[in-house]
Amino acid sequence: MPKERNLAIDRYRGLAIICMALADALEDVGAVPAWLKHAPDIGFTFADVVAPMFIFAIAATYRQSFLRRAEKGCAYAQFVGRYLAIIGVGTIFSVGGAAVGLASSWGVLQAIGIAGLLTLLVIKLPALARAGVGVGLLAVYQLLSNFAPGFGETVFADDHGGFFGAISWGAMLMLATAMIDCYNRGIKPFLLGAGALSVLAAGAALLVPVSKNRVSASYVLVSVAVCAAAYLIIDMVSRRLPWKTGIVIWWGENPLLLYLLHLMLVGLARVPFGMLDLETKPLLPGLLAAAAILAAMSLIAWALHRKNAKFSL
Repeated sequence: MPKERNLAIDRYRGLAIICMALADALEDVGAVPAWLKHAPDIGFTFADVVAPMFIFAIAATYRQSFLRRAEKGCAYAQFVGRYLAIIGVGTIFSVGGAAVGLASSWGVLQAIGIAGLLTLLVIKLPALARAGVGVGLLAVYQLLSNFAPGFGETVFADDHGGFFGAISWGAMLMLATAMIDCYNRGIKPFLLGAGALSVLAAGAALLVPVSKNRVSASYVLVSVAVCAAAYLIIDMVSRRLPWKTGIVIWWGENPLLLYLLHLMLVGLARVPFGMLDLETKPLLPGLLAAAAILAAMSLIAWALHRKNAKFSL
């Protein structure tokens, strides 16, 4: 008998993708408040927690999926192939993005791919050991950012920290898998882990500015703490909801496919404004474009749900 899907994970994934699509669609709308857009450098906004939510959603099933495949003796090969494929797809989309004015050589998918490969090295370790490796990796990364000549500037120059920033994203995924393990053991271990993580995050924020573009250690720790709290709330609410379907679940059933789709739609939506030499979209046309993107993706998510179609790498 197939295992019943964890609807809390689907809802969490769905919210992550919806928020990501909304944030990207509104990023170049001039009149949208700054707290809905990525901070240009130092700071922490709604948009800055969206990519970490996606990382945390991956962590929610990472270790369980690995251990299940390890019983068949094919886990490492499958996971390496999966994350190399994600890097490859991300590279293709970065090249395509350049065609519509999104000049970036590095994107979320490349960061996720490297993070997934780094986490694979430690996924067999107990949760506390994985968390320790993640914190240690963050410490090394932050020291390099602060003191290695040119390292910090290279990270800041590219979206999501570029290749070197992926080290920090890898630490984020390691910490997230540790928090998921704590949650699966019960509320007390989870609260202890969340408390320790929050103390680390507060201490790091006092020492190092929170910056998504620099993928700073404080940004990673604060993000994982926020995502863990969001996961707890969504799971608690999900257990009390009477219905087992809905728009958020539809989105969460095919997160990677819908993420790729949203990149294409956001890119297409920028074309007419680029043809008019507009660097930012006026408010009303920008909101209409964002609404059209969300509506189209929701329709596709519903159609995939109706056909029980699931896509993954």
